[in-house]
Amino acid sequence: MSYVPSSSTMSIMGRVLLRKIFQPTFLTVPSRSSSSLPPDYQDLTADEKQRLLWKNVVSNPYSLSNLPTNQPSALWVTQLLNPIYDRPSFVTESDEMPEGRVKIIHTYGSVAKVELRITQNSSFTGIFRSGGIGLARLSLARQNDANFIPAMALKVLVDGRRSQNFHVMNALQGQGLDRNFFSKDFYNVVDDTNSFAVNAFIKSSSGPIALLPGSRQDKPEDLGNLGLVEEAAVTSEGAVVENILAPYKVTFVPNGSIGWDPHTKEDLRVHLDRIPEGTVLYTVCARRTRTSHDELLGELVLQSKFVASPYGDEVLFFQHASKRWHP
Repeated sequence: MSYVPSSSTMSIMGRVLLRKIFQPTFLTVPSRSSSSLPPDYQDLTADEKQRLLWKNVVSNPYSLSNLPTNQPSALWVTQLLNPIYDRPSFVTESDEMPEGRVKIIHTYGSVAKVELRITQNSSFTGIFRSGGIGLARLSLARQNDANFIPAMALKVLVDGRRSQNFHVMNALQGQGLDRNFFSKDFYNVVDDTNSFAVNAFIKSSSGPIALLPGSRQDKPEDLGNLGLVEEAAVTSEGAVVENILAPYKVTFVPNGSIGWDPHTKEDLRVHLDRIPEGTVLYTVCARRTRTSHDELLGELVLQSKFVASPYGDEVLFFQHASKRWHP
């Protein structure tokens, strides 16, 4: 008979995994950069929002010769298993972090202005047809760790409405000693892990999903499968879609020409600083169902250089998807 771990065992495994991955270095909430978004921010156009956010990102950049690397303490890391603490990640409709919160994982990264250019006749709706401008944040789950775990958060700004955000990565267990950020595809669905510990963490972290409004069938399957319904329900011009057609999976295929030595010891943020404005970061594809073929959508293009700054790390916020994909 095969062994099926109980929910309590899965929760314990999740905690063990967190303790293994993260080492304590700071215990308190760091002083964060101040917010400067106006009260009517959500009513602005996407272009106006991008200008305001970018002004904040570049207002106080880190020196590339003195980049911060301290990690959240064990006290903060255990909050990942607290559904009450995690819930705002899904329900906060803002482009800025709520006060009193920190990026417990992916603490440090670099931010750039980007454009999602849809170059094909997309069969999907919303952002997947209109494209749009916004910000991308590239980061690692943990700085200076032997296991390189890269990910991207993408914010597409919308006229007069809240932004639409994507969280994509290759695998929750990372890519080992390969330190080339652009060596592997990124997806919104990362359910192909063979790691028992990672699967245990996913299951033990399902608490915040249970607290979301709606029935179980309305909510994401788990933290490794964040649906794309919300992104398909509105265009970047703010038009609401009546007949939503959302892809099950979106794939960001990296531009191989901007990668680097997989054995490098240099900080990711230094590498990203060298990528020039106008570079195509990713080719973007999507598939309608789990088993269908990918459809080419377009490209994700840099509209600026990457900048590492306190605002990008402490304030800029990318809301997690809260709706399940349905065929």
